[in-house]
Amino acid sequence: MSSVYKIPISLSGPINPAKILKVQASGGGRVEVVHVKENQHVSKDQLLLTLNNDTQKRQLKQAEIQIKLAESQLKQAESQIKLAETQIEVSSNNVKDQEANLKDIVRRLKDEETLFEQGSSTRSQMDVLQLQYSRGEIALKNAILGLENANLGLENANLGLENANLGLERSKHDVELREDALEDTLIKAKIGGIITAKSFEEGEVISGGAVLFQIMDIKQVEIEVQMAEEDLPMIRVGQAVLFTTPSYRDVEFAGKIERISWTADPETGRFPLYVIATNPGLKLRAGMSANVYLLKKK
Repeated sequence: MSSVYKIPISLSGPINPAKILKVQASGGGRVEVVHVKENQHVSKDQLLLTLNNDTQKRQLKQAEIQIKLAESQLKQAESQIKLAETQIEVSSNNVKDQEANLKDIVRRLKDEETLFEQGSSTRSQMDVLQLQYSRGEIALKNAILGLENANLGLENANLGLENANLGLERSKHDVELREDALEDTLIKAKIGGIITAKSFEEGEVISGGAVLFQIMDIKQVEIEVQMAEEDLPMIRVGQAVLFTTPSYRDVEFAGKIERISWTADPETGRFPLYVIATNPGLKLRAGMSANVYLLKKK
């Protein structure tokens, strides 16, 4: 510190935690377990309070069962696709067979007509082939109809597969919602710090948005002091400061100016100045008073 000196202006103000968080409930319910006490140190994501969550657990279990059902329906839909594709292949082969059979009957019928004209065949033989031809036409039409039905079956199977996929996605989304609802019953600390207030006890019923705890992060502190207008040219954001407290008279704590208000306090006419500092050993407590000294390079 030999290259800097204290500006002969002493500013005083209260020490406050740099961060205070009010922990609120996302939803309402009955307090099942309170896991912490006032003045207890907690870490980030530590469980603070559990709401009764029997309903949420049951709904999550039902949603997980629904996923299994949806997965089973998806497998069935995939099986229907394969079955429909197989049926199309069978029907296509049947159409080809009936077309080949009809061509063969037509060829034989022409040959028989030639023989009949030459007197080498009888009318009854012609009638038999004519009957076979009529039956062949009917068989081909039925085969084509069967192929059309098989194609329609594949379209229906694809639609069933699409619906099964949608059903599975809905079930997964429902599980996510149920997991979130269950997670909302587990109230956790968003920051590490000290529990400075606890508003509810076990067995009490809370409503959504209720403030359950207040957490104070005292690893960093903020000191608000007020400065006269004529002294403003001597300060800047980021400028180093030292401060002392009545509790530790022989200890100088280091900090820096974090921000300077653009408007004066209407009651005092002075400009609020905010100092940020670390809290080594957590010696500093909220509500202590501090005397702040501005530092300037020589």
